This record gives sequence, C-alpha cells and structure tokens, in this order.
Amino acid sequence: MVAALGLTGVLAKTHDHPGPGGAGVPTTSTPGGPSSPRAPKPIAVPGSAAKLLGQRIMVGFSGISPSAALLRAVRRGEVGSVILFAPNIVSRSQTLSMIGALQRAARAGGNSKLLIAVDQEGGQVKRLPTEPPSLSPPEMVHTGSVSTASGQGRATARALKRWGIRMNLAPVTDVPTYGGAFVWRQGRAFSFNASTVARYATAFAVGLQSRGVAATAKHFPGLGSAPIDTDFKRQELHPSAAQRAAALKPYQAMIARGLDAVMLSVAGFPAYDSSGTVAALSRPIIGRLRGRLGFGGVTITDSLGTPTGHDEITAGVLAASAGADILLFTDSAPGELGRLRSALANGQIKRGEAAASYRRIITLKRKLGLA
Repeated sequence: MVAALGLTGVLAKTHDHPGPGGAGVPTTSTPGGPSSPRAPKPIAVPGSAAKLLGQRIMVGFSGISPSAALLRAVRRGEVGSVILFAPNIVSRSQTLSMIGALQRAARAGGNSKLLIAVDQEGGQVKRLPTEPPSLSPPEMVHTGSVSTASGQGRATARALKRWGIRMNLAPVTDVPTYGGAFVWRQGRAFSFNASTVARYATAFAVGLQSRGVAATAKHFPGLGSAPIDTDFKRQELHPSAAQRAAALKPYQAMIARGLDAVMLSVAGFPAYDSSGTVAALSRPIIGRLRGRLGFGGVTITDSLGTPTGHDEITAGVLAASAGADILLFTDSAPGELGRLRSALANGQIKRGEAAASYRRIITLKRKLGLA
C-alpha cells in the first residue's frame, strides 16, 4: 500500500517502524552503522483498580473550563482521556488554558497526560471550524490525488497540535451501500468504492500520524448501510456478504500501515453477532477486529450515551468486558468507575484483559509523548 499511495517516505521521516496497531519502535543510529531497535520500556500495570480502569475512561464536559470535580478525578487517575466538542471551544488561548489545567491535574497525581480528542473530519464535522482539513472527504476524492488527502492529514495534525489536541476521531472509513446512507448524505464518506475509500482514508490517516496525532478509523465494522445516524437511533444492519467484505477493506489497508485507533460503532450486526448486540459491546465483533484483521492498537467505543439498548453506565461495563479499550462518555461519567471496579472485582471484567487494554492505551500515549 505504501507504493500505491505514493507515500513511501512519509513514515520514514518519523524514524518509526509501525508495528501492529501503530506502536512504532523508535530506532537509533550509530555513525557509519545501521539503525538498531531500542527495547521499549516495560509498561508497569498499576495495582490500583481505579488507575487501571481510569485510563479507559474518556469523558466530555460542559462549559469552557473543567469543573473542580473533573480535575479531582483526573488527579486521582480516574480519567484517562477527554473529548472536546464545539461548545467547549471559544478560542485557541482559552482551549490551551483549559487543556493546560487538565494536564496539570494529571501530572499532580503522578499520571500520564490525558489524551485530548476531537472530531475533525472535514466538511460539516469540524470542532475547529477555521482549521484544516479544508476539504471534506468527498472533496478530497474529487481532486483525484491521494497526496492531497495525505497533505490534508498532515495540515490537520499540525493545527490540532497547536491547540493541544493529539487524537483525531477521523477518518470516517464507512463505505456507503446506497445514496440514502447517512454518512453519504452528511458528506462524511469518501466514496462508494471500497478501494477508493481505502486509498484516501489511509492517506489521510498516515498524514495525521506522521505529524504526531493519532488517527481513528470509524465506525467499525461499517455503517455504510445505516439510513439514520446511530447517535439518534439504535439500528440492526444487514449488509450483504459482499458489502461486509467491502466495508472491511479500508480497515485492512489502514491496519497494514500502523493505524493507531479504531472506533467501534453502536449498531448491531447480526451477521457477526447473532445476538444483535451493538459492535461496541460485542465480544465477537471486537474479536474479529483483533483476530481476523490483526489489529493490535487501541479500540474506542462510539458514544455510550447513544441508543445501545442499555443505560450509559451498563453499556460501559459491557463494552469493557467485551474488550473495548477506551469507553467514550460525552458527559463526566458519574458512577461509571464504581461500576467498572465492581465488574473487575466480580470477574465480569477479566484482570488480564484490563491490563492488556491499559498497556495498549499507554503504548499509544508513549508514541504521542504523553506518557
């Protein structure tokens, strides 16, 4: 895929060799000698259940500054990531001050820095409306140049870093199956052609990651047949076998290039999980991503406050027990940590799997210079 994208030198500039899931192995060079890999420092798993599980919690909050309660939770290590929405953002100086307060609280508690995320897809979904990408996904394809998509990714990463943001919940990699699919009507999908989506979404993601911002492919295993935004209605989707194979093609291409993160959808896919459980809460679907597709990076749920068939706190426990790494709550997740700790204590969440999730998250944070 490197040669096909015309991006052979992009990742080489970072001096990383991307492994499964984007955990690059840094190299050092000796004068006149070849590069040799440095053994990564082992990640120590905390004994505290709160800190072990807290890294999995991503929260949103109201207003333009974090509350005292949120800062206390961050200081205690009970929150590992924060998502920002448009109402949180007034100006760059205000945003940097807000993020600075959060990061100081994390450091005060001896924790890794928070992973700060936004949706900066291009088109109508941009939390920073004046910043790149300047083109929507369909517009990137319309240029006929994958290098343009890569450039849009690099420009977006540079902009996000200036705002203190290190994770982009993009690109959308859904392959629409018909013109009424919501991702197409909203101008968020690259193309109806799976190979085109794979090329352009991969280029955008590689551009982001080459400049130090995590890319997040979404919404696995594919919302291309959903007529309504899953933020508003729970849906069971029944794409054909050919459509399911097409939906996975962009993920296969991006995983091969060291994709950092995958967002799990909140739609049900009976072809993958006969119970109809939504993907973000489904062990068979997450297992397919890990096993069949070989993804070793970070998984993140779509918002658990959306219709999943469960209340938000229960959905968080089910997602964690199914193997999702980061649990996305668009509020401050009151009560969630207590339920997660109970689930860990009673075996609903397996300690070994919790430790594996913790290591994947910290590995990504290390790559971004946050841990």
